[in-house]
Amino acid sequence: MRRTGVLLLIMVVLLFAGCAHDPSDAYYGLFEDEAALIAFETGDTLFLVILPWSVVENQADGSGNTPSRLLMELGGLDPLVVVEGQGEELSRIRSLLTTLVVDTTDRTREEVDGQAMLEALKAGAPYLRKSGLADTLSTTCPGLDPFLLLQRIEQFRVYDLRSVLEEEMVVDWQQLKSHMGLYLEQIQTAR
Repeated sequence: MRRTGVLLLIMVVLLFAGCAHDPSDAYYGLFEDEAALIAFETGDTLFLVILPWSVVENQADGSGNTPSRLLMELGGLDPLVVVEGQGEELSRIRSLLTTLVVDTTDRTREEVDGQAMLEALKAGAPYLRKSGLADTLSTTCPGLDPFLLLQRIEQFRVYDLRSVLEEEMVVDWQQLKSHMGLYLEQIQTAR
């Protein structure tokens, strides 16, 4: 369930940007004790990459850099939006979107995943604009419309690296940055 919330939160970050951008620009999200998120658009596809919070946080502790700066280095893409928040924000949004999926589909709470949340959010965008969910989403990035991106995006590709990338594995930050750059290039071409 935690994974689903992180996926949803990165989508929320992306929803607030509202304009199409080339893949050299990214949306970054850091949610304390939850996840570090990199998202970018290519054509009509939104790519979401979820990293363990601890990888970025531990590198920040050892280097003197901020976690957001290190996440941007790791992503290697220019920042359009950088959102930093608490894990509770993610939990609140995850709960609302899980309820939305359960109420609008035949899925149970246990069957709800990030893909289902994004699809339900896209399907409900016209009527959700005037709901409490829109207000909750807008608190993450004040002043921006969270539903504009949904009108453009046709596909979502989610890559959750939290189970394969653990802080104990990261010994060489420069090597991790190099590998992440290649990974981000590769996922854009894998359709």
